[in-house]
Amino acid sequence: MVRDVLAGFDLREYNSSVQRFFLFAIPIFSSLALYSLLYNLYLVRLSYQEDFIGHLAGLFPLASGLVAIPAGILSDRFGRKPLLILASVILGISQLGLCWVTVDAYLLAFSFLGGIGGAFVFVNFIPFLAENADASRRSQAIAIWMSIQVVTRMLVSLVGGALPGAMAWLTGLSTDMPEPFRYALMLGAGLSLVALIPIVGVPSKEAALTSDEEASDESPKSASTPWKHLILFGSISACRGLTMGLSFPFLNVFFESGYSASTVAIGTIFFASMAIGLPSTICAPALGRRFGPGRTIIPLRLIGAVALGMMGWTGNYEMAIALFLVSSVMEAITVPTEMTFATHTLPRAYWARMQSLRVAGFQILSGLGSFWAGGLIIEYGYDVPFALAGVARVGSSLLFLAAFGFTRRSGGTG
Repeated sequence: MVRDVLAGFDLREYNSSVQRFFLFAIPIFSSLALYSLLYNLYLVRLSYQEDFIGHLAGLFPLASGLVAIPAGILSDRFGRKPLLILASVILGISQLGLCWVTVDAYLLAFSFLGGIGGAFVFVNFIPFLAENADASRRSQAIAIWMSIQVVTRMLVSLVGGALPGAMAWLTGLSTDMPEPFRYALMLGAGLSLVALIPIVGVPSKEAALTSDEEASDESPKSASTPWKHLILFGSISACRGLTMGLSFPFLNVFFESGYSASTVAIGTIFFASMAIGLPSTICAPALGRRFGPGRTIIPLRLIGAVALGMMGWTGNYEMAIALFLVSSVMEAITVPTEMTFATHTLPRAYWARMQSLRVAGFQILSGLGSFWAGGLIIEYGYDVPFALAGVARVGSSLLFLAAFGFTRRSGGTG
């Protein structure tokens, strides 16, 4: 059983391009994790409220969503590597700007710019891995990518929560002031630029397709475009994006303002969610093979929806943490399973377009959800937006059920 779960997780089984791509992921995800943990708390210390925080948080995914389809076209035209290099540079510049400017319009502009850089990462990772990893290892490659995301976010959440305190000690300032948070966030901007180092060594021309991929590939010229599946995967992802926008950007402020949690405590909560999410992500390919994608995704995503929907209503600190952890585990299992299923459902020729539509749907709805949630929190507190986030996650489950049912088809999980 353990051997089945861990099959395909030996990094030596992958070529140098995939290995470098995994190295690229570490600083990129570390920088995004640090900003996710600290930036809203930095804005609170600049006297911004949840409505502006929601607008600022919403612009990043909104920009990613708007740019996703053009990014997919550019990626197909010029290759994955140039866009990944641009992603590193753009994210670094936007994060430096977010650290230093305090004018509302400039903050919004830098957030939008960061979303463009994010789109270049989000759109490219599935096509890159699918093209460079052997077909028999595709699900494991995606799971490793997701695991790297979990591990880096986990470690950054644990260490990052202490960074403002360390910066305050070094500068003699209080953590109630914005400066210690600003200096900590500058480290995140530096990490985005460090990601250039491994990615520039990737060959400009990706590895050739495996014979299995070539055999299953359908050229757009020889087959009609599978719009039904493209739109379905985009819609499922859009529901997940709305869930994210209504909840995730505000979780740190929720724990701080609702339960007086310290920055270190919030970092520890995020660390715990990823610590239990990591083995869940590693187990995802084996669960998919055992039960099939439908029987893995649908019930687990529904459980996560209920947990998330109840978070704002519980009124109990420990229960809120427990519900957050349950929700995180369910996503850690279902997201890589869904991604892999999509690559086996569609011919290779449509992978980039599929991922562009998934990213566009997810990010645009995530951005709009953040805009919406900021006002809802000011008016009603966290109960309503978290409940709506749960409803949106139910919607993604029902769409998958309607389209694919409780399929046990093993092809969806590699």
